[in-house]
Amino acid sequence: MRIGRSTKDLSLNSLPEVSSISGSKILCEDDMLSCNVVCLHDNNTSVFIISIDLLWLENQLHDSIQKIISDKYSIPLSNILLSTTHTHSCPYINPISYENNLMQVNKAIVNSVLSAVKSANESTVKGFFNIHYTPTVNNINRRKKIVDYMSLKVFRFIKIFRNRPNNIGCVDKMSLALMLYEYPRKPIAIILNYAAHPVLASQEECSSDYPGEISKLFKAHYNSNFVTCFLLGFSGNVKPNLWEYSISFNNRISVNLFNMLFDRKHFKKNLPLVSINDYAKSIVNEILCSEVKECISSLSISSSIINVDLELDSNNCNSNNCNSKILRLHRLKLSEKLDFIAVNSEMFTEYSIWMRKFNDNNHYLATVSCSGGMIGYIPTAKAINEGGYEVDRCLYMFGQKYRYSVNIEDSIKTSFKKLFNYDF
Repeated sequence: MRIGRSTKDLSLNSLPEVSSISGSKILCEDDMLSCNVVCLHDNNTSVFIISIDLLWLENQLHDSIQKIISDKYSIPLSNILLSTTHTHSCPYINPISYENNLMQVNKAIVNSVLSAVKSANESTVKGFFNIHYTPTVNNINRRKKIVDYMSLKVFRFIKIFRNRPNNIGCVDKMSLALMLYEYPRKPIAIILNYAAHPVLASQEECSSDYPGEISKLFKAHYNSNFVTCFLLGFSGNVKPNLWEYSISFNNRISVNLFNMLFDRKHFKKNLPLVSINDYAKSIVNEILCSEVKECISSLSISSSIINVDLELDSNNCNSNNCNSKILRLHRLKLSEKLDFIAVNSEMFTEYSIWMRKFNDNNHYLATVSCSGGMIGYIPTAKAINEGGYEVDRCLYMFGQKYRYSVNIEDSIKTSFKKLFNYDF
């Protein structure tokens, strides 16, 4: 095989005033966010794996970039895996409305991606990659049922799901890393698939969060030209395992008492760079110390996409007032034993665990979220019945009036089996 790689900065410092997802004004410098590309060539075709330090790509923006690359390099759309790291410390891009986005931001993104793809394609070398497939211990479920403070104020004891550390909740602890080498054995890049929301940095200054710190650590360990292509796993309900006992600065005794009795654990946020680097270091060290599962010196590329209609809750809507969402299941196969399954959503981690059970110990699966655009969170049937932010409170952001039907879980699993030709 031949391997190309490239990194290009997202040039956003000359843009007009932009804000993060929290609404805070955000300052961007040219070396804070980047686009990383790995291209792989076999005898017949090519694959581009692209990772951008953004929250997500709006659907039309994603499709236009993907088509340009497909046309220019004469490859199928499904041979292009275009994803974002999902850092929350970046300019906010509306996930559903192309017209409402800043055109200058879109132009900068397009220019960066196309430049990185061109550079990667023009600098290929003969090489191979090693597969590292190892469990991690650095992420934690973020959905926990706690007492609702507002209900307690009116003497009602109700529990609801909130964004809190849940050490007994479901987590996909598998990470997959492809360490790419130029012959005879020069490390040149890594494709890393790991599941935990990048939400450690402040949202007032652009940051690639812990994926960016992982990149810096690999550059320091190998060389300054080393490329890290970070692919976020199924982490719709998973965060870094960094939390603390809540310390309320509110003078109200009721709030302090409530936190002490019912809501003591909170996730850390707005961390200093050294703390984010420490978290990244724990991931990098696990990869560097893990054993090589397989060495791949020749590719066997195939790819396909299945679109899944996701039904909305029929109790709240009918055919006249709500439309289904389209989940894109994208399979990219690089060898007989190595597959990527990418989705245009923030998929709950339970789906990743379920998908892995169909693979034996000699098959390796990378599950990638925030790829192919963005339609929002995809919960499990159990989570839909439970409610919470990912089920109800975030819907407005993705132009969705009603929660999903519990039937979507069966639809997704059935489509996955079709994609992999599994027997029912």
